Amino acid sequence: VATAGAALALAACGGSGSGTGTLRVALTDAPACYQAVNVTIDKVRVHQSTNASDSDGGWSEIALVPARRVNLLTLTNGVLEELGQTTLPAGRYTQMRLVLAPNTGSNPLANSVQPTGAAETALTTPSGQQSGLKLNTNIVVGDGQIADVVLDFDACRSIVPRGASGQFNLKPVIAV
Repeated sequence: VATAGAALALAACGGSGSGTGTLRVALTDAPACYQAVNVTIDKVRVHQSTNASDSDGGWSEIALVPARRVNLLTLTNGVLEELGQTTLPAGRYTQMRLVLAPNTGSNPLANSVQPTGAAETALTTPSGQQSGLKLNTNIVVGDGQIADVVLDFDACRSIVPRGASGQFNLKPVIAV
């Protein structure tokens, strides 16, 4: 969280007066209680309206091509995974969506968890692929400036066992 605060405090530098700024996004994780927690990120979307639906216009995206599989547990103690950056109109952005790639027949463990001493198992990610994991934000992208954003993913609190089934849901706890 301290890293996220520092990154947001350093959100601006330089300026060209072009009417646009740059949003740069990175991911980190708090220490977790699993051997591995993997998410495969397809894209990051941002919008100026808190109420925009995933089909509304006005979204700006950072596409990860190909989608990037990240073991969140490798992102502790200040380690960041850069997700990319995009130029967008200067202004305030109040909604961000982290869109995950689906678990498929050819990639059944795109999103997965490995409990300590157990096998890796697919992670159910409700709405993670369709509309994305919705995050409320208050990001100001200044004219000709860079806004650095760190998504601090708490993997331990985000993984929810589904009873005695041996299956798990992702209910993300992410600080922006």
